[in-house]
Amino acid sequence: MMSKTSVIFDFETLSLDRFRCVISCVAGIQFSEERYTSDDPYTFDELLDLCKFAKFDVGSQVKNYGRKIDKSTLDWWRTQPKAVQNMLIEPSDSDVPFEQILVFFKSLMPTPESVTKVYTRGNTFDPIILDGALEQLKGLELYQHWKIRDTRSTIDGLAYGADIKNSFVIPGLENRFIAHDPRHDIAMDVLRMQYLVRLLNDLEV
Repeated sequence: MMSKTSVIFDFETLSLDRFRCVISCVAGIQFSEERYTSDDPYTFDELLDLCKFAKFDVGSQVKNYGRKIDKSTLDWWRTQPKAVQNMLIEPSDSDVPFEQILVFFKSLMPTPESVTKVYTRGNTFDPIILDGALEQLKGLELYQHWKIRDTRSTIDGLAYGADIKNSFVIPGLENRFIAHDPRHDIAMDVLRMQYLVRLLNDLEV
């Protein structure tokens, strides 16, 4: 296990109901913030290779757990590129049971003590979704609540005073980044934080 290990995760859902939404998929990366200022900073490809991913069966979530699909959210997904729809919301033979969410997160965070920070894009959404899933599945605590961090706030803080949006894409990756693919979203957020830290430390980016 790395020293000062951090984790970032992201859900894609078929509803904005944080407590009972159907979860389409989840992605997660375990990383070390010490790499930000090292001579070997993260690359997009490395972060994608480190990423864990699981796509969940939708029907069993509705039938067995009473989880909800919202038509307006589904309609929004239908406006996204077809490749994203096929990858994230269309049923496939590789979909795993909802119960596998426990296996996924245990592989990402074996014990509450194994990570020092847990990042999500917004701490009023993904962590609440996870708490709801753990409640339904009788899962144990994955991390202590004080370890939660918010990448939007972190990026805004690092970029304070500059005309930089927290959703900016790292230069050179504009044609590779796929928005709303959770693997790309979390890899890009790690790179955004690393990019700004290196700028502030006057390191090559």
